[in-house]
Amino acid sequence: MNNSPLQNPSLLCETTWREIDLSAIGSNFRAIRGAIGPNTKIFACLKQDAYGCGAGKVASILCAAGVDAFGVVSIADALAVRKAAPRKPILMYPGIGPSAVGLVRDLDLTISISGEEDLASWLSIGAPLKVFVKVDLGFWRAGVAPSNLRRLMDVCTSHSNVTVDGLYAHLSELGDAGSSTLTQVARLTPHLAGLKAEGRLPATVMVSSSESLLNHPEFDMDAVDPGALLFGLTRSRTGRRILPIRPALSAIKARIVALKTGHDSMGAPPDLPGYHPDMRLAVLGIGWGHGIPRRLGSSASVLVRERRAPIVPPIHLEHLRIDVTDIPEAALGDEAVLLGSSGADRITLPELAEAWNTDETGVSCGLRESLRRIDAAPIETEPRRRGIT
Repeated sequence: MNNSPLQNPSLLCETTWREIDLSAIGSNFRAIRGAIGPNTKIFACLKQDAYGCGAGKVASILCAAGVDAFGVVSIADALAVRKAAPRKPILMYPGIGPSAVGLVRDLDLTISISGEEDLASWLSIGAPLKVFVKVDLGFWRAGVAPSNLRRLMDVCTSHSNVTVDGLYAHLSELGDAGSSTLTQVARLTPHLAGLKAEGRLPATVMVSSSESLLNHPEFDMDAVDPGALLFGLTRSRTGRRILPIRPALSAIKARIVALKTGHDSMGAPPDLPGYHPDMRLAVLGIGWGHGIPRRLGSSASVLVRERRAPIVPPIHLEHLRIDVTDIPEAALGDEAVLLGSSGADRITLPELAEAWNTDETGVSCGLRESLRRIDAAPIETEPRRRGIT
């Protein structure tokens, strides 16, 4: 079924939707591939339903583009990816346990092992296992401590039903509160050297995801697992690599479902920011049930008929209000743009993230399934370049 609003008139009945530029994902992937070269594998991280873009569709696009493997967290995403990519490796990040062994077998999944207790729980089922060992280099999340890595590898290799296909880490995103990237990788380097000298180094060693891929080309190693970068969501504004990327989430829109002008018979305007006597109020068919935050920044606005209309609180489950006093031609059924363009004006993803008190990834992954996804034509704008020369 075609999800384009131009070729599928039923979408004109929707009161709210998001538009996904699927071509951006393929373009972003090719930019990453060109940057890292052909000898480093790309494990496309499609967690959170491919950052809200639809894991199945994204997996199909990336398979056609030549991706090497996928990384996911949930079984739901694993099912969607496996259907779209019957033969590609799928790495399960920490999150599932031995109760999922049937699906692990049927979907041919590679599991993550983060410690001896983790391994013991999987060994208790007696099934053949393909694993990646995860190391915590200072993220203070899932993964074995570097000091225990060699012992965990010993335990893994002592069991004939366990095949260690890789070893990986996710570098800290704790900023100044955590260790630097160089310090974190230095904790792993001697262990890699020791395993290599013993002939026990797994075929795939991976530490770089989106941010480190941009800033530390020296740590590409055997593979990288970008996620946010594939969807144009990475936070970096500087880096050693320049990548022309654009956001896959290209628009969030809603229709005006009610209009009224304030009147004395309604009582005094609420004692809340943005209300005033005789204001013309429009109600949009979108609310926190679709993923809009309940509390927005004071600058939050939408575009109606190419002009800005402030959002006034509060936000409801399925509705939000906007002040269209200065847009007298606004009418029922009009399209209001929360993200995207209307005429010469545009609300960008960074601007929306600031108004929503989050970051770009928080916007994309915070939208709920009730906000319908449709395929959008690519936007003819210059892609943002992440990094500096």
